[in-house]
Amino acid sequence: MKLTLASAAAACVLLSPAAASAAGQFTVFDDIPQFGIYVSTPPNYTPPPGVVMLKNGTRYISKLTKAQKLTLGTDLKARVTYHAQCDNYDRLGGLFLMVKPKGVAPVDGDPIIEIARWVTPFSNYWNGAKATYVFADADLSAFAGLMGNRKVDVWLGLDGGSNPYTGDPCTNRDVTPDFRAVGFRYSVDLLSTTARVPTKGMPSLPVPYGDYTAVPVAGSATSNRTGSGRAVVIVSGHGAANGGNEYKNTTDTLTVNGEVVGSFSTQVNCASYRKYSPDGNPFLFMGNLTNNPRNWCPGALVAAQTFPVTLQSTNSASLDMSDASVPEGSYYRTSITLLPD
Repeated sequence: MKLTLASAAAACVLLSPAAASAAGQFTVFDDIPQFGIYVSTPPNYTPPPGVVMLKNGTRYISKLTKAQKLTLGTDLKARVTYHAQCDNYDRLGGLFLMVKPKGVAPVDGDPIIEIARWVTPFSNYWNGAKATYVFADADLSAFAGLMGNRKVDVWLGLDGGSNPYTGDPCTNRDVTPDFRAVGFRYSVDLLSTTARVPTKGMPSLPVPYGDYTAVPVAGSATSNRTGSGRAVVIVSGHGAANGGNEYKNTTDTLTVNGEVVGSFSTQVNCASYRKYSPDGNPFLFMGNLTNNPRNWCPGALVAAQTFPVTLQSTNSASLDMSDASVPEGSYYRTSITLLPD
């Protein structure tokens, strides 16, 4: 069982299953390849036991076992390791959940619950130590009660895909076609150090994970519980043409059931991530607080924002941005998830 250390420069180490369990840490995905997002047929790849491949090798799921659920504590985190290969560009990736009745397998097209998002660094398999990168741990504590629910089957998902292209680092190199087809690979570990969190009710998705081209981003959904809860928002702007949404930051305001529950800035400073992108465009990492604004960084997580809310039987949610323009070719990748306490 391969586990990774916290340092972005650290190498992988091996622990026995017993040691991993005692530490509250286990591997869900180990060196899983990300195939091309524009490929229309399944790749020549057989996933390891317990892992199901979806969407032609750009999405994978694995069902959490009873033993694994028992280790999920109130400080639950995910540790994602990026293993560079042929696609050296910055690409979106993320983790999600599929919740199904016991014994019912998920299929492509089932709703997903986004729990973490990131953007890959610029790197390739020639970049030595920098070909392997460990993201900062993603805080999944808001979802720990759902993920530990033993009354349902909870599948952890890995989403993203890559885009190997003509002229990429594998072009004109002595690599096999199967190697050439993979942009990069991911490993994912779950970690907890505290006691198991009590089981929580089912979430509702007023704004399901998707790419939205109008602001505000809004929707509604029913809930199986009322009372206190939390709203988790993950949003990032994408698109480079015409003053695209990846080259701006905004102040976002979340409204739930007609009440403003919080606001946040999407401003980020990417300077500290430049060293992890040996193949990258250095312009992206400069002047982000002045003349070159951004709302995400290659090599970084997209921050998840959490706010307390009061849930009703049907809940509306709306995310407004201080800059409402969405140029052609741009979009806001957004999810708003409501979770009962």
